[in-house]
Amino acid sequence: MDLSSLAVDLKIKEVKSIPSNEMSLADMADIAQAIEAEIEKGAQGIVLTHGTDTMEETSYFVDLLLDTPVPVVFTGSQLSSQDLGYDGFSNIRDAVLTAASDDSYGKGTLLVFNQCIFTVNDVVKNNSIGLHAFESLNAGPLGVTYGGRVHYFRDYHPVKKFPVHLDQNFTPNVYLVKASLDFNPKMITALVEAGAEGFVLEGFGVGSLPPALQDILAQVIQKGIPVVLVAKANRGGVHKVYASKGAAIQLEEVGVILDQGYLNGQHARLKLIAMLNSPLKDNIADKWNKY
Repeated sequence: MDLSSLAVDLKIKEVKSIPSNEMSLADMADIAQAIEAEIEKGAQGIVLTHGTDTMEETSYFVDLLLDTPVPVVFTGSQLSSQDLGYDGFSNIRDAVLTAASDDSYGKGTLLVFNQCIFTVNDVVKNNSIGLHAFESLNAGPLGVTYGGRVHYFRDYHPVKKFPVHLDQNFTPNVYLVKASLDFNPKMITALVEAGAEGFVLEGFGVGSLPPALQDILAQVIQKGIPVVLVAKANRGGVHKVYASKGAAIQLEEVGVILDQGYLNGQHARLKLIAMLNSPLKDNIADKWNKY
């Protein structure tokens, strides 16, 4: 692939070469540290190629760990390089253009795919086979690439950063649980007994769970284990509307953290993992919606 026409001074470095479904928290921390090292050496933009299966998670977690105005851009491909219509070349070109653009400075970590530029806090892989694999469900794309140029539709300021201890191992013992009808709360109890250090629950509608879960969660929280509620719906988020048992108002009263950042379950899990590795770990309930 020839990128010489882009008039960008490129340096190629391999950090990891593993299938994206094998990515671990330690791998993601290594990637963040490798990015920091290149920025300290003077890099003015970073492009990361990554498998699409877990790109939304790695890009979001890396964004949590980094605090830099230098553009960091993730991209990849849906098709194999052996397939007709391979999209990898065009996505890499567009990612390089985005990382090199002065307009990308200060916008945090971005994901570029199929000519669209997304913020990583809102992007999801929403199609397992199509070239338009990624979408930003709440806000739409931040911009597009076309004709060798980057076009932003609106300004964007990333959320406030909190410090994260990269020198400490991240715990994988934070569990993402999707609510379903007639849910057996014994699952939560079993996970606590197995060493759970946090929970993210995807609730019905604007934020409700089967009523039988509320008392169990109250006990979990009393043990010092944080519990975060997000919406299972792709759009809309969590809101305090209903006061019945298991709904958001009563859940907040027993200590459940109601996410107000429109995070999906996988992003909220990673944010909780990062907070457990930060100076905020003993005050997550008060700090969750401030970052």
